[in-house]
Amino acid sequence: MARRLFSKSNGTWAASIVAAVCFLAGIAVTAHVGQLVRNELVSQHKRQAVAFLSEARARLEGEINRTVAHGLGIRAYISRFVDQPFNMEDYREIAAELIEENPSIRSVGLAPNNILRAVFPLEPNRAALGLNYRMNTAQWPAIRQAMMTREVVIAGPLELVQGGRALLIRIPIFPASFVGQPLKERSYWGIATLVVDEEGMMTTAGISDVMNGLYIGLVNRSALASNNMIFGSPALLEKDHVSLPLHLPGGLDWELLGIPEHGWSSTGNQVWITQLVGSLISLVFGAMAFLLISEVYKVRSMALHDPLTGLANRRLLEDRMHQLAAMCERSGSGFEIFYVDLDAFKPVNDNYGHAVGDQLLIEVGQRLQNQIRQTDTVARVGGDEFIVLTPGNMRRQEKDTFLKRLSERVTQAFDYSGASIDVKASIGTASYPGDAATVEDLLRVADGRMYAQKAKSQRNSQDIPEEGLPQTG
Repeated sequence: MARRLFSKSNGTWAASIVAAVCFLAGIAVTAHVGQLVRNELVSQHKRQAVAFLSEARARLEGEINRTVAHGLGIRAYISRFVDQPFNMEDYREIAAELIEENPSIRSVGLAPNNILRAVFPLEPNRAALGLNYRMNTAQWPAIRQAMMTREVVIAGPLELVQGGRALLIRIPIFPASFVGQPLKERSYWGIATLVVDEEGMMTTAGISDVMNGLYIGLVNRSALASNNMIFGSPALLEKDHVSLPLHLPGGLDWELLGIPEHGWSSTGNQVWITQLVGSLISLVFGAMAFLLISEVYKVRSMALHDPLTGLANRRLLEDRMHQLAAMCERSGSGFEIFYVDLDAFKPVNDNYGHAVGDQLLIEVGQRLQNQIRQTDTVARVGGDEFIVLTPGNMRRQEKDTFLKRLSERVTQAFDYSGASIDVKASIGTASYPGDAATVEDLLRVADGRMYAQKAKSQRNSQDIPEEGLPQTG
């Protein structure tokens, strides 16, 4: 009897240990999944915040560019009097019109030969007259940059001689001696300055300290900044915030920041449902819960990512493009795509084997990944075809530079098991909404431009004799 009791006790004890291990494993999995759900909720909250900041950024960039355009009007007006002795009264009328039209402009200053000779309105800015910018250590760097680059420079906020803080838009003036004279050959006349109330500018752009449940800030990360924070609380920089860069004249490094009033949300019905269901499943069979959740994540990943390279697939790419297209209707900010196709990829498989071809595709995908921002997407959409998606429209020079960088990086030789394989690619680009009104048409435009470049490359190289084994180029 004692032996039977002992055996029964041992079996119960072993079963209890296994049950406890399964239960604890299930609880651990449930806790992990709960954390993933919380992280996803936070990520979703951040994506919503970025989408809202994108709309605010578009308004702010528009307001700044409008103010700069007013300053360019002053520059054109000055050419009327460039051959005459400087007279403050010649400019009073246009300065008054600018200040009346744009409430963000506090005053307008004119400084022939970098000495402030006129300021509108004169009161309460009289104390600034006669200021020699070369002798002002706070303001001279921006003036000098505008002179050297011959471009508009925005500086500040700075403490003004006449009191207060403001953003300063510096507009260098190089009048033409004759019609059509190149800018680089013109002589320097002086500088026009628009003194802009940063808070008024933000108000005009519809931006306040708190919007849609977000604390808003604007930070200047450029080297000329004497006070990094332009708008909002400096405490935003020390917290987990989201940010978007602004595209402004003069190459300024400004960022728009946002953080929720009550922190990033990581609670919701999804969290407690996951914990409850996970605990119940753990009581039945913890290990099954772990395998089930693993399979769910695996299937989800396979549905949206290319199994060879791990990049986004066409389904995920088009989904993101449709989301950006929808955002464009609200914010006016579109996006760019770069259609990359490897030239003569088939000879690599034929001469080196499919394993080498697969490694080349993985390497090309990684090269593209290394050239993009966190908000960009690289997708594999065909056998040897990739697409790079970048939110926000690029200026022509910026787009050409990015395209050149992609091409140079992708076409670097691929070394594998002692063999050096040349890589060549054709890239077609398209902008939304400039080149097409729909995502499908945009893909066709980029595809067509890619094939046009491929055909051009083939025509240029058809007379070049091939040496050795077929290469990718």
